[in-house]
Amino acid sequence: MALNQTEQFKRAVLLLPGAVNFDLVRMQYAQWLEDSLIIAVDKGIEKASFFAQGADLWVGDFDSSRHLEVDLACYGEKIPYPEDKDEIDTELAIGIALEKGVQEILLLGGIGGRLDHQTALLFLPFQYPNIAFTHSNGEQTLTYLQENQEYTIPTQKGGLVSVIALTKLSGLTLQKVKWPLDNFTLPLGRGLTYSNRALGDEVLVEITQGHAWLYNVMPEIDESL
Repeated sequence: MALNQTEQFKRAVLLLPGAVNFDLVRMQYAQWLEDSLIIAVDKGIEKASFFAQGADLWVGDFDSSRHLEVDLACYGEKIPYPEDKDEIDTELAIGIALEKGVQEILLLGGIGGRLDHQTALLFLPFQYPNIAFTHSNGEQTLTYLQENQEYTIPTQKGGLVSVIALTKLSGLTLQKVKWPLDNFTLPLGRGLTYSNRALGDEVLVEITQGHAWLYNVMPEIDESL
């Protein structure tokens, strides 16, 4: 079914290439899966069958999906772009989401794979500072930390917790972890905030200035180098 051109959404789920544990996603993001704009990004169309209605939109240059056999029932509208362009496919999808009024975006997939693509996703909030980003494959989750907001982030006891700083951070507070921080100033490049551990089923985090992600991983997942 084609998307109503005037319909507005608060949330969007972007389906990216890469592995996703949808059983865990269903547990963690049930509400997102019911009332969000669903956009498949290029090869991310492989995940559209997870949704009863498929993806609302399929966006990209389709370079990585050209050999796929895609059922027309998997998406409502296909929006093609040339391979030679200034934006990555995810940026194009975000632009469409913004036109639909979206304020929160859940990126599903896109963890691992090409390092340049992964890095581009980490820096998306610099371009879209008013969007609340979450990036997950079900087992690993990144939550973008907007300034002067308190976050209570679900985790599991013993799960890995890292603050990935994209700039110098001021007023970093991290609680309910093995090594807590209170109003801490973190210089860019210091590894102090990596490989912490959750003490229970949630962690508390806040920054007053800077750009960072809170990365948390289920305790049984170990992808260390």
